[in-house]
Amino acid sequence: MSAALLAAAILGAAAATYLFGDDAGLPARVAMGVPLGIVLLGLAGFVLGWAVGLAVATAVLAALVVLVVPVLIVHRHVGWGRLHEETARARAAVAQALRRPTRLVAATALFYVIMAALVVSLFDRAMFEAAQGGGVFTGVDHNLGDLPFHLAIVTSFLYGHNFPPEHPELTGARLTYPFLVDLVAALLMAAGASVRQALRLENVALAGALVALLHRFARRLTADPLAALLAPLLVLASGGLGFLILLDDVDPMGGGVVGLLRHLRHDYTILPQGPLRWGNLVVTMLIPQRSFLLGMPLFLLVATLWWQAVTDADRARARRRLLAAGVITGLMPLAHAHAFAVAMAVSAALALLFPDARGWAPAIGAAVVLALPQLLLIARGSSTGTGHFLGWQVGWDRGEQGLLRFWWLNLGLFLPLLLLALAWRWPRRLVDRPLPRFYLPFAACFLLPNVLRLSPWIWDNIKFMVWWHVVSACLIALLLARLWRLAGAARVVSVALFALLTLSGALDLWRVASRAIVLPIVLPDGEAFAGQIRATTPPGAVILHAPTYDSEVYLSGRRTVMGYPGHTWSQGLEVGTREEDVKRIYAGAPDARALLDRYGVDYVLVGPHERALEGFDEDALRGLPVVARQGRYALLRAH
Repeated sequence: MSAALLAAAILGAAAATYLFGDDAGLPARVAMGVPLGIVLLGLAGFVLGWAVGLAVATAVLAALVVLVVPVLIVHRHVGWGRLHEETARARAAVAQALRRPTRLVAATALFYVIMAALVVSLFDRAMFEAAQGGGVFTGVDHNLGDLPFHLAIVTSFLYGHNFPPEHPELTGARLTYPFLVDLVAALLMAAGASVRQALRLENVALAGALVALLHRFARRLTADPLAALLAPLLVLASGGLGFLILLDDVDPMGGGVVGLLRHLRHDYTILPQGPLRWGNLVVTMLIPQRSFLLGMPLFLLVATLWWQAVTDADRARARRRLLAAGVITGLMPLAHAHAFAVAMAVSAALALLFPDARGWAPAIGAAVVLALPQLLLIARGSSTGTGHFLGWQVGWDRGEQGLLRFWWLNLGLFLPLLLLALAWRWPRRLVDRPLPRFYLPFAACFLLPNVLRLSPWIWDNIKFMVWWHVVSACLIALLLARLWRLAGAARVVSVALFALLTLSGALDLWRVASRAIVLPIVLPDGEAFAGQIRATTPPGAVILHAPTYDSEVYLSGRRTVMGYPGHTWSQGLEVGTREEDVKRIYAGAPDARALLDRYGVDYVLVGPHERALEGFDEDALRGLPVVARQGRYALLRAH
């Protein structure tokens, strides 16, 4: 049922694309429908869940709303003749491709087969269970802290009736993190999916749509079919010169290169100690930061509409596309805040570069009107300290590295090739179209985060720079395609450059896909005890536990006093003395009872993480009644 509900939302959103997607075929409409359908399903589910609670009926009704409303609008204003025409064209195109396949058709088919296999193999490692069943494991290093945080959001909606949403790791504070992708996972679980099935359904659907929308955006931007196939690979296999480290890692006694590739020990695009900090897009953002996986295809949809609008001679159609881009932008705040902020900034810049008051004003106005209620929702009761977000910091996350050396190591040939692509004389079809002007706001997305710190954690500036990287990758892909067509030695150079641009990222992708990484987050007995917590506590209960990223409480849907400090700090939340107060309670400090009352604690967890706290005193908790006990775990009533 959960797969059927997700499909219904996608089909409803795909139908809505007939209101603005004049030149899209059926596959493109389905790809656009995936992120749009998930956003609309999340918004509908949020309103219904807040009103009546999250249950299977809520999930079904939300999916029906997303399916039926767009279908009725399209039926009234567009009609279904175009659908019949597109279906006929699609059948004819497939038949023609099977009868007389061209090299382009074969290359495109091979591209999508490879990308489908890659998407499934990579996102299958986002979360899995132990071989004997149970527990929560991940096969991505960077997902070790992010996965339990997202699970805490999902379970808080499903089991904790978390409306309006409080932060699952900071009771009493509003959840300012974009939560729609996790709310949809909760809806799918309410419809019968397991947590792994729900995450996998969403992840694979969104990642597949991302590949298709990247391909479509590059095809529109470059007007070059070969560049359109290369650009997604340059984006998804992003990396710098980290592959050079591979030479030092090879052990002739351990099987050489083949033996090393079977068990790669670390990433080749990012290292905790530096100097490599530009991590591969898939393993550092798309897999661990699930909201980014929703925000990126939404942004690509909007960027494609911008490009189509500024290059369209039909002003009425262009303005309709701009309005659609504004509406989609207005849906973004609860989906992905960084994508929303960049979309608003870029649209304002494009409005100055391509003046059209009757086009941009309604579009930006629609975005503001739709976004404002979402922004007010997360701002009210927020514990975010705005002072943590802005500051001067030249050179992003370079540490003590020189600026030029840092970017050379992290992007390799990407920057020199980008400069060459910008300097090379473009074909007339691109010069006549305003590609240089269109690129300017995206260049600013790289330059400004190299001067300003825009997040409490400086590495998060990459969430602004990545949009520059996507558009720049399209220009470099065009350069490589033009080199390929020169034939001879230029073709060899094109292949070599492509390999050097993607080798480090390919190593990191292979490390995940080869299943070399197995990281436990919550073991089977901890997952079982999380079920006991749900069974013995009411939905709104506040539970005290050790401030760690992998607490069993995150699977219970209950609120916590203080979660992982790394999460609260990177999100700019003011936590005061909570971390120290939690430790004081477990150490049996004289004011422990007053602290329990101050934070409204209902239950106290005692497990391996809590016993590992410095100063832990189990005798200090003996006066609290035990409400659940299993193996290493005990749940105590605070009152």
